[in-house]
Amino acid sequence: MDMHLKGACAVVTGGLSNLGRAICTSLAREGVSIVLTYTGERKKESAFSFASFLRDTYHCKAQGVQLDVTDEKSVADGIDKALSILQKIDILINNAGVFTVCPQRSLPENQWDQVMDVNIKGVWRMVRHTQSLLEKTHGVIVNISSINAARPGFDHTSHYDASKGAVSAYTRSLAKELSEFGIRVNAVAPGLLDSQSLRDSAPSLVSSYITRSALNSLVEAEEVASLVTFLASDRSKGMTGEILTVDCGYGMM
Repeated sequence: MDMHLKGACAVVTGGLSNLGRAICTSLAREGVSIVLTYTGERKKESAFSFASFLRDTYHCKAQGVQLDVTDEKSVADGIDKALSILQKIDILINNAGVFTVCPQRSLPENQWDQVMDVNIKGVWRMVRHTQSLLEKTHGVIVNISSINAARPGFDHTSHYDASKGAVSAYTRSLAKELSEFGIRVNAVAPGLLDSQSLRDSAPSLVSSYITRSALNSLVEAEEVASLVTFLASDRSKGMTGEILTVDCGYGMM
C-alpha cells in the first residue's frame, strides 16, 4: 500500500535500536528523508554506516545526529542540526527508551529517575523543540509506548510500566492540545520484541510470553515499524489520540 510519504522528512530518536532501525527502514522504503538520533560518540560509526545503508538502498536522504533526550541543550542543538539537514520536519518518532528490571523494594532512586527522564521527559523535550516546526507542516507525532502501560507488565518492572503509562496518557492529552495546530499525535504499544539478545539473556521471559500470547509468538520489530509508518502517513489522517497495540494477543489471554 502506497503511504504517500515520499518527500516527507522525519526525525527518529533511538534510531540505532532494533526497533529504531526497523522504523527508519520502513520510512525510507516509502521515500522519507530521515535524521536518526543516537547517543554517545561510540555510536557515531554505526549511525554513519546505517544512514549510508538507507541512502544506498532506498535512495533517500538519511543522516545520523547525536542527540541525548535527557539533555535540554543536546535536544535543542540536535533539532537545529536536523532542520539544517532536512529543511523541514513532518514526522517525529519518539522511539528512544530505556528498560530495566528491578524489584520495587530495592529500586535505586537514580534508576527510577533515569527511566522517567528518558521514557517520558525525553518525549516531552522532543515535542517541545519540534512543535513549532510541526505546526508549519501540519505534522505527525508517533510515540512508542508499551503494553505495560495498560496492564501489569513483567516481574519487577513497575517503574518502567509507570513511565510508559505516562507516555500513553501524554499522547492522548497532547493529541487534543495540538489538534488546533493540525498536528496528529498517536502511539504504538508493542509487546515483547523478538531479538537474539533477548532470547539469550532472558529465555524464561521469552518462553512465558510465547506460551501466553494467543499467536504463540514474540513481536517482530518490522510489524511495529509498519504500524508506525501507517500512523505517520495520510492513510491515518482521521486518527489522533490513539494507542495501537501490537502484542501477538498477549493482552487478551
